[in-house]
Amino acid sequence: MAASVNKVLFKIHSWLGLFNGVWLLFLGITGSLLVFNSELDAWIHKDILSVQPQQQRLPVDSLYKIVRAKYPTAMGTTIIHFPKEKTDCISFRIYVEDLNAPAQRWDEMYYMDINPYNGKILREGNYKDISKSFLLWCSTFHWNLQFGNIGVLIVTIAGILLFINILTGIIIYRKYFFKALIFRAPVKWKNWRTGTSGLHRYIGVWSIVFNILIFYSGLQMTWMSLTKDYYKKPEPLQYNNGQYASIDAMMNDVQKIFPGFRQKYFYIPFSKVIMNGTNMSYASEMGSVPGTPSIIPTSNSHIDFDVNTGKVVATVNANDEIKEKNLWEKFNYIAYSFHAGTFLGIFSRVLYVFVGIAPAFLSLSGFMLWWRRKKIIKPHLI
Repeated sequence: MAASVNKVLFKIHSWLGLFNGVWLLFLGITGSLLVFNSELDAWIHKDILSVQPQQQRLPVDSLYKIVRAKYPTAMGTTIIHFPKEKTDCISFRIYVEDLNAPAQRWDEMYYMDINPYNGKILREGNYKDISKSFLLWCSTFHWNLQFGNIGVLIVTIAGILLFINILTGIIIYRKYFFKALIFRAPVKWKNWRTGTSGLHRYIGVWSIVFNILIFYSGLQMTWMSLTKDYYKKPEPLQYNNGQYASIDAMMNDVQKIFPGFRQKYFYIPFSKVIMNGTNMSYASEMGSVPGTPSIIPTSNSHIDFDVNTGKVVATVNANDEIKEKNLWEKFNYIAYSFHAGTFLGIFSRVLYVFVGIAPAFLSLSGFMLWWRRKKIIKPHLI
């Protein structure tokens, strides 16, 4: 009985491995690239994105107005890259409403890189356009395969199938699991089959924990695609046409509230939107306060402002917020850092370059082993 169950599980594991291998080959590679996305993009396009230092940068107020003038029907924009070096540009992500897609999905995203000294637009385009930046294209491909809401649903279902694949793998190789975990299962290099089988087990065992964490944290971001509300047509936007307070002044206030605050993003709304219970009509600076451990996502601390008056409406220190949560809530609070690979700083980011490729190797090598086994067993059955 146990042998027949194992045989069925092995067949499920193998076919799921083939299916997962096809799309994980793409998602694994793009995910590995995204770990160092901003650094790689800046390096590849340094001839475009590097600027000549001048005496003084323009106010952020002036730069965001350039973006708003170009995309007046956008929901809002986020500063996703602040100049750190004198030769750095400033980068914006723009969320343009698509009335054919749900408001919960910022499907139409654009980017704009601007020279912070003179306001010249250095590069702009849609994240779907691979010709201007392969890495920015990868960021949305990884999220939705460039198929909008249906793509998010496909990624979610494929992630669930990957989880089933992991569980069946644990059951099938349960005898070798702990041996591989403590390096007590030697790899036999008699031929390609025994060598591949040994590597498959080792890589499978050591990537299981990371893959489960990546699956769960990814599902946190895409589970809405399994609900009916996700596909509802959005209501037309109401725009905030009032006089805006100074964005620069808001940023200065952040440093008064949290001295040494490391800014990651600054969101500036153009419209009045409530998404998943969150009021997106507030301006918000996101980042981390000094002393925040790397296991907490770098944008969990934030300060929200009334964009018209500049008045602070909310402050959140992630170090204090996580203390108020129970163990399960704490895990969910830090889960994104496991998906992005930031939980151990630069070490985990480098590790994730290889972890991202591991599922594709496991899927393809596992199917090769199954196919080889099938060819060997078939003559015996005849």
